Amino acid sequence: MHVASIGRVYVKATRFLHPGSVTIDADGIRHDRAFALVEADDKFVNSDQHRTFLPLTFDYDATIDRLTLELPDGHRIEGPAAPTGRRFAVDHFGLRLIDVAEVDGPWRDVLSEFAGRPIGLVRCLSEGRAIDVFPITLLTTGSLARLAREFGSAVDAPRFRAGFVIEHPDEHVEDGWDGRSLVIGDAVLRVRTSVPRCAIPGFNPTTGERDKDVMKSLLRYRDKVGLPDGMLPGFATPGFASYAEVLRPGKVNVGDGVELMP
Repeated sequence: MHVASIGRVYVKATRFLHPGSVTIDADGIRHDRAFALVEADDKFVNSDQHRTFLPLTFDYDATIDRLTLELPDGHRIEGPAAPTGRRFAVDHFGLRLIDVAEVDGPWRDVLSEFAGRPIGLVRCLSEGRAIDVFPITLLTTGSLARLAREFGSAVDAPRFRAGFVIEHPDEHVEDGWDGRSLVIGDAVLRVRTSVPRCAIPGFNPTTGERDKDVMKSLLRYRDKVGLPDGMLPGFATPGFASYAEVLRPGKVNVGDGVELMP
């Protein structure tokens, strides 16, 4: 096995990026979902509204603590990333409270104009940033191939916004890795349960258009799963990909070997 691709997004709900190399810290891929978009009611943009913002590409330069936004028309805007604005807590869909602070600069005006409603940019100050459940998700190429057969054509990996796509020919082999340790590059992960999916895989990861009914295919052949460790009891949707938590931080490159420990 080896790492086929890596995924990260600096601003939750925007364009998914594919770096060639990342560092895994105790709480996941460094800077992954370090920022988020908030509505006028101080809540994170809901998953069914992500499609509006998927065409936005944010880059982050940690050395100077600045963000760059590329709009769909190619126009680029640079500004500060420091959490200097109003500080408040966001109830993250009933999972936990996340302390955030608004990022001052051009962001509120630019994002609100783009969305056609008030949208702010915040930096997440709590451990785990704006990650939903566990710090990392992963899937295999074999699982993507199986889904493609069900769907009738290829389903691109970025729709699932996983930290790592692992080259492995067997379909849904990761379902059997729950509780196992996985060496990936210099890091070690502990794989957990499947990820219950929402509407996001149905959105085109570049344009945000709702163009593939991925959930229909998942409902046809995948069992419903809930969140691990008793989170959100009663919530269950078809599982695809797996959660993972960090046992040992380290660097991971595309092409690095992946080994499942006994």
